[in-house]
Amino acid sequence: MKNNIFLIVVTGFLVTSCQSDSKKESEAKSMPLVDAKYSLAKDRAEFDKLRESIPADVKKQNDEKALLAEWMGEFKNSPEIVFDKFNNLVRKKRELFNKDIARSREDFSKNEKKGRDEFLKNLADDREDFLKRKVDREKRADFFTQQDESRRTFFAEQREKRDEYEADIREKRKNFDDYIKEKTDDFHEELRNYNIKWKVKQEKQKLEKESN
Repeated sequence: MKNNIFLIVVTGFLVTSCQSDSKKESEAKSMPLVDAKYSLAKDRAEFDKLRESIPADVKKQNDEKALLAEWMGEFKNSPEIVFDKFNNLVRKKRELFNKDIARSREDFSKNEKKGRDEFLKNLADDREDFLKRKVDREKRADFFTQQDESRRTFFAEQREKRDEYEADIREKRKNFDDYIKEKTDDFHEELRNYNIKWKVKQEKQKLEKESN
């Protein structure tokens, strides 16, 4: 089994190494939709150095194939066990993704509040300093007008940043959901084929046992 996994990885390495320079230049455009840590692949650090030159999307695909080969290789696991393994992996990756999004939103909100508090404090300090001085009515009106404009501008910019952030989060979640759906569909197809071969194997073993 380890030899099969190694062969998959080495094959990916050799194929990628032979790609043209134009392929390398387009590597950035073919980056995967989701971060590698959300990939439905087993962590196999022992091959990291060997695979350093492999583009991220190719590396991820090789790891995903290797994991399925490990689950389904040599028919050691029943289809039910393979199904449970896949569902558990998807659940863990979804929990990781949701945890990262929650942490990101918490950090953004903290920074947002910190910036707002600092801005309002500066306004209050400026207002306090201004009121200590004797000024005419016109300058007083101009000062408070400027403060109102500054306040409106600041909060408008904060809303814009929040909207951009939420749009980015929605895109990341959509990409993650699309990725999970794609891999789930691929897995179900692989499982159907595996289930057929598993039944054939079980029937063959049954016949051999009866003949003995």
